[in-house]
Amino acid sequence: MTKKKNCRPTDSGRRTNEYRGDPKRYVSVILGAIDRGRLTYNGDANCEQTFRSLSSVIDVISPKNGKALSIETLVSYEKKERAGEFSDYSEGKFE
Repeated sequence: MTKKKNCRPTDSGRRTNEYRGDPKRYVSVILGAIDRGRLTYNGDANCEQTFRSLSSVIDVISPKNGKALSIETLVSYEKKERAGEFSDYSEGKFE
């Protein structure tokens, strides 16, 4: 059996994908997909629930310390992005 790149077994035996990069960019990309109607939660554009559901299959790994961000941190970033605090990211200006 070959192991997929960036996948690892979790405690429950499922495989989890990892995103290694700027967490704010991850949030911006997911919000963009939600805004365009390409990503929904039970047919609704429910951002918080979408991030909570995605966290069960995607670990967002901080490039600074190599640890997975908590779902609460990602939801906090989502709310800040919606409030316009990450304007560079919503405009597609990534470093």
